[in-house]
Amino acid sequence: MAFQTLERTPPPFFRQGPSAFTRLAFYAALSLLLMAMDARWHLVSPLRRVIATVIEPAVQIARAPGLALGAMAGYFESLREAQQDADAQRKANVQLALKAELASQLQSENASLRALLKLKQSVPIHSIAAEIVAQASDPFSRKLFIDRGSLAGVTLGSPVIDETGLLGQVTQVDPISSQVTLVTDRDSAVPVEVARDGQRGILAGDADATAGGMELRWQASDTDVRVGDILVTSGLDGIYPAGLAVARVTEVQRRPDAAFARVLCAPLAHVNGGRHVLVLKPLAPLAMAPVPAAAKRGAPVHP
Repeated sequence: MAFQTLERTPPPFFRQGPSAFTRLAFYAALSLLLMAMDARWHLVSPLRRVIATVIEPAVQIARAPGLALGAMAGYFESLREAQQDADAQRKANVQLALKAELASQLQSENASLRALLKLKQSVPIHSIAAEIVAQASDPFSRKLFIDRGSLAGVTLGSPVIDETGLLGQVTQVDPISSQVTLVTDRDSAVPVEVARDGQRGILAGDADATAGGMELRWQASDTDVRVGDILVTSGLDGIYPAGLAVARVTEVQRRPDAAFARVLCAPLAHVNGGRHVLVLKPLAPLAMAPVPAAAKRGAPVHP
């Protein structure tokens, strides 16, 4: 038999139904029909949920190794961070212990020196936490109100501070509230000194007349006060404790024909914002915390 005469088609016994093209066309049409029906009536969604529920255990089993590796890596990472934090805390504790020891030694030496020199011991400062509840409506004054009064132990003339510096002074006390006159008020005058060299002066408030709201008055034209100097309370008035930060020097104006320089300052406390304050007990009780009359009249005042 010649090679060309061989039958190349499979015998009928091995035929497997429709041809591949027919099956492809059938399944493509069925897919399009199912997609159309699912888009119109959502018929496939229950089947999809059933299939997802059935294969969920297999999905979880397949994800388990990756989740276990991630959990193990997170455990070792958290353990490493905890060890680093513990080391940092131990170092901080050692430094705090050293500082506490040095502070204790300095306090002991200070007490010994004061006893040797027969100086008066420093008075501990008591404070009362308060919250700002309102601001005065008078446009010509800088005053606010706090929610602590005489029932809480607030007294007239008490200094009021926030976390950054001296805010003002209590000028009116009611049973459950108090009025605070800010350091930028035109009737405010605080005896201060330059933290850098101890030079003293009167820091007066006048928010309407100066850009920063305060002015260090009666400084000679050749004063060594510089821009950026920090002014702190001198403690010589018997009201404000010494060392409270009050203001920063923002501008020094010197004129050849003037005997005094004009030193403009900005308060360090949040006079236009903030919420929580501390009311300090005055160093000495007083009936009223008067503003030095000479400071109002424009004459030099020596604290």
